[in-house]
Amino acid sequence: MSTLQERIENAELLAKVVPVEEAVKHVTDGNTVAISGFTKSGEPKTFFPALARHLAETAPHSRITLLSGASLSDDVEGPMAPFIRKRGPYMSSAISRKLIHSGEMDFTDVHLSAFARNLMYGFYGDIDVAVVEVSRIREDGSVVLTSSVGVSAEALSRARKVILEVNTAVPDYTGFHDIVVPAVHPKVGWPLPLVNVRDRIGTPYVEFDRSKVVAVVESRTPDHPVAFKAASETDRRIAQNVIDFLLQCRTQFGWGKRLPPIQSGVGNVANAIIGELYASPFQKIRFWTEVFQDGMLRYVEDDAKFENASATAVSFSAEGRRRFMELFERCRDKLVLRPMWLSNSPEIISRLFVIAMNTPIEVDIYGHVNSTHIDGSRIVNGLGGSGDFFRNAYLSIVHTPSTRPLKDGRIVSCVMPYVRHIDHTEHDIKCVVTEHGYALNMDIRSPKRRAVDIIEKCAHPHFRPLLHAYLDMAGAGDEPRATDMKALESWWRDYDEACRNFPKGG
Repeated sequence: MSTLQERIENAELLAKVVPVEEAVKHVTDGNTVAISGFTKSGEPKTFFPALARHLAETAPHSRITLLSGASLSDDVEGPMAPFIRKRGPYMSSAISRKLIHSGEMDFTDVHLSAFARNLMYGFYGDIDVAVVEVSRIREDGSVVLTSSVGVSAEALSRARKVILEVNTAVPDYTGFHDIVVPAVHPKVGWPLPLVNVRDRIGTPYVEFDRSKVVAVVESRTPDHPVAFKAASETDRRIAQNVIDFLLQCRTQFGWGKRLPPIQSGVGNVANAIIGELYASPFQKIRFWTEVFQDGMLRYVEDDAKFENASATAVSFSAEGRRRFMELFERCRDKLVLRPMWLSNSPEIISRLFVIAMNTPIEVDIYGHVNSTHIDGSRIVNGLGGSGDFFRNAYLSIVHTPSTRPLKDGRIVSCVMPYVRHIDHTEHDIKCVVTEHGYALNMDIRSPKRRAVDIIEKCAHPHFRPLLHAYLDMAGAGDEPRATDMKALESWWRDYDEACRNFPKGG
């Protein structure tokens, strides 16, 4: 789209342009490396694969600590994974996941709003090298980021050395960003003066000490696309139940045609909900979220339906990316990209009355939620921002299919007597939604009464008798748990048989 000379306005930094094969030599064994990137967007797509090749050829026993905003693409993290000893705070790499489970990679799962602040506080130690993708280097040496913010500003602020990857294959993102870094003790951070989704309180570029730049490299690789499946019938039914709940709230709480701002997680169910929301009576919809994705693009063209959006990244399928480029200038006016400590700020989420919606692995009959670990021990990706939003939201909605298939052919329930890893307690969740209906946790009533609601309204009918049997077996108490091991073993045998005998087409 542009030449490197057009994108680098600072002569001092233009003189530091080197081949990527030279730049990677600045990362050595034991380094802590913080990079740009959030859900496959804005990551250093040239530098990191080159670094993996360099280490494989010259220092195969090297290990680094890798800190990023959130997940990276397989093309970027996959080749580097064997050289990563410590990783945080979120990942979606199958290779990293395998290394984590085998104990060869340490992984720390952190609330995203806290992770960025912790990085600034120095909790993770010194940052040796920051590698950040940018779309422009300004005359004064400050930089304009690309399609994500994540922890880019914090990385540039804290690192001893900086490597800038100027991506000339993406458009100039000047005007998209609102950059503010968190205060560090003992300096007191003032309340963030942000009262509307569209408000800007920082700068559209990142200022940092340009003398720390040791290399500038060019990238000509656009963001790797995110794969989305077409919405299934189950996805659409979940989405419609979410909308039905919001319409109930409209009547109950007097919203009129204006919803409070929406946070929507990533994935097929989330996209289906955004699609159903477009068809709803609500107007002038606002998004205060982490990722602006495919389903939200249609809103940008409709002034009656859409007002503004705030996120920390844009993340699209190949078709979504094409459509985004067509709407690029309109998006520049309607969309703000912020650091993730700000997009996920508890203070702002609470102040703006955000409605949070995310998909977990499973929920239990009392409303506890597992978002991260299969069978309680095998991590999938990480907590991400779901805890930031669920804990602080005006309304927190957890939506999931009532069942999911396993590779061995069994169909398991996503509504369980208890979840084997708790990321969000019952206190954080206002509404549980599946394709069968929704159950509320908004009034004063006992957990046992709530459990009956969740079983009857959200669980798959095939598993409801077993879930009622567990509740009966658990006995008395405020939130009873079965403790008779023989009875529990019998229940799990019955459950396993029910999974194996799940009705075809059920």
